[in-house]
Amino acid sequence: MLAFQAVIDALAERIEAAYELRRPGWHGTCSTSRVWSAASARLLEAHESDPSVPLDPELFVASQPIGPMYPDPWQELTQPVALHCYQGRVAAIVRQLHVELAGEVRRAEGLIKAGQPIVLVLNSRNRRLSPLSRFIVAQRAGRAALASRYRREAVAQHRSCPLYRQASAGLLAADSYPVGLEDKPTTLKLPSPNRALLQPHQN
Repeated sequence: MLAFQAVIDALAERIEAAYELRRPGWHGTCSTSRVWSAASARLLEAHESDPSVPLDPELFVASQPIGPMYPDPWQELTQPVALHCYQGRVAAIVRQLHVELAGEVRRAEGLIKAGQPIVLVLNSRNRRLSPLSRFIVAQRAGRAALASRYRREAVAQHRSCPLYRQASAGLLAADSYPVGLEDKPTTLKLPSPNRALLQPHQN
């Protein structure tokens, strides 16, 4: 339970900092700091129900629409709609990354089919071909040894945005992805939801 609370506290601190950047006109007039813990609980709920939803406090805050009304973190971050906005943003990012990866793979494989040696295509300095795309093309060609040349940079690309794992679906077998499933952030097993935590503080 202490470990669980430590995660809640760490996420809450990042959510608060992100919200203050997102809503610079907000001066901390919320009646209680419990709002940040409540928002953390919402984010953890989403991750537990769907591990593909990342524990990214900054993206969670940035995914929320900014309305014309006075900032109210209870309404903006702790309600079920906040999860829907976040999940929608994550899905949109995955779709965009998939389009980009698919385009890079398609261009590289087109050059190879046109007669260019795969090694020359993948070793080129073409900035439109990312390390992960090079890795994917080599794997799809059955060139595991060649793919290993790009693994390190492909892993770095994944580290910069773990959503690349989902974006690579359909382009690469899941067990061929350069980062193993054991490297995924630990899925937290939540205790029974504390519904009181999600309720606005009553003055």
